[in-house]
Amino acid sequence: MMQTILGIHILSALAIAVFATASLILPLEKDHTAILTSRIIYLPLFITGLILAFRTVHTQPVMTILKIAIVLAFVALLEITLANKLKRRPGIIFLTLIAVLFFLAALFGIILFFN
Repeated sequence: MMQTILGIHILSALAIAVFATASLILPLEKDHTAILTSRIIYLPLFITGLILAFRTVHTQPVMTILKIAIVLAFVALLEITLANKLKRRPGIIFLTLIAVLFFLAALFGIILFFN
């Protein structure tokens, strides 16, 4: 059961990466589907993330809380960047921070899973 949940979580994270990148790259006229799809993918990602967090919070509470904070910061920054895209081109600092937060969330998830 936990393998399935982990699989759904990983696939959802990869799908967010693909659709978020697409929505940031595509012109304003064509990015609506990518943005909507990435927002829909948040749901299974959050649900499976919470299930996995309940599994690790008893053994590594600090690392679990840090991962949750990183993921929430990633989602917030992604939404801010998508909103700013309507006004102007997203800045390289925002895009770099999104990539770093995504990498950190993945790294923390791998560390939590294997400990």
